[in-house]
Amino acid sequence: MVLKPKVERLLLKKLPQGRQVRGDDTNVIVSVNHRSERDLIKRFEDIDVDWPIVEKQLIAWSDLFRSGKKLRVDLTFNYVDMQQSSSNPTRRGNKRGSSATKTMLSDRAAQLDAEQETTGNPSIWREVYALMRCPGPPCNLGPHCWRDPFGKKHYKLRTHHLKALISFVEEGNILRTHDDVPDNIREQLFTEECQRLERQPKPTGSTPSFPPINITNVLPQSHSPPMPTSSETTPPAAVQPSGSTCLDIPGPRDLAVKAYSDWQQTNVVDEELKAEFRKAGEVTLQDGLDLEQVHEDQDPGFFIQRRIKRGVARRFISDIPGWAKRYKMSSGSDLMN
Repeated sequence: MVLKPKVERLLLKKLPQGRQVRGDDTNVIVSVNHRSERDLIKRFEDIDVDWPIVEKQLIAWSDLFRSGKKLRVDLTFNYVDMQQSSSNPTRRGNKRGSSATKTMLSDRAAQLDAEQETTGNPSIWREVYALMRCPGPPCNLGPHCWRDPFGKKHYKLRTHHLKALISFVEEGNILRTHDDVPDNIREQLFTEECQRLERQPKPTGSTPSFPPINITNVLPQSHSPPMPTSSETTPPAAVQPSGSTCLDIPGPRDLAVKAYSDWQQTNVVDEELKAEFRKAGEVTLQDGLDLEQVHEDQDPGFFIQRRIKRGVARRFISDIPGWAKRYKMSSGSDLMN
């Protein structure tokens, strides 16, 4: 009722006289500016959008909307030149699909030019794609990647990442360098990288992953009389596990996780960070883990994969030994009551 007449008027305005096009598909992106929520991305044939799906997602985000978050629906109507498609059919053989790729690139360029002409400003799409273009060797991720300003590692950017960056700029945010990439997109890249590494097959064979630990210094030599030493009765620290024997947290393990999560929340003022630490404690218990196991694993990726901020994940792990020491000292006081 509303969009279709507008699209038809725009087609009449933009198309040269006598040129005919047909509807190909429609891309729909429903988003909210909240880091914990993923965009709804759908594709529909021609212009037949299944609006109840869009409406259902908007209703699901109604609480976020009432709390001040912005809801957004992006629609892209794609058309195909009927004359060009009929005169240049897709060739078979080694070059199959090359003409289709050129057509897609030319269509995207036309779309960017139309956007720039309509708004009077440089195309946001073009600026984002240019900024995030992969520099090439020694990086082989291409054609677009994000360079982490801290670790200097490159992360491959796919279409949904680039669209999220474009939405970020369209909301009025600044994106001039790779340092300006928002935290939610960084966390998504870190999570996807962790998942990719986990999917890789682990090496098999007789060669061990780590060099064997040499502990002969604590055993009596076979060619000499045994000499009693303190190391014979106490294993060296190098072969002690870094978990329960070092921490030895008293009391029920699940209560210790809750107490530790509450303590972490007292160290920050920002309510969003408090919620992140609370969530870290919740996912720890949901997976049946306790603090000693979390400390032993030293695995921030476990929390990052569950959409917890990277800094919170690292802090949640690194602070366990110091907190455990204080917790043991006060185990007979209010902490245990």
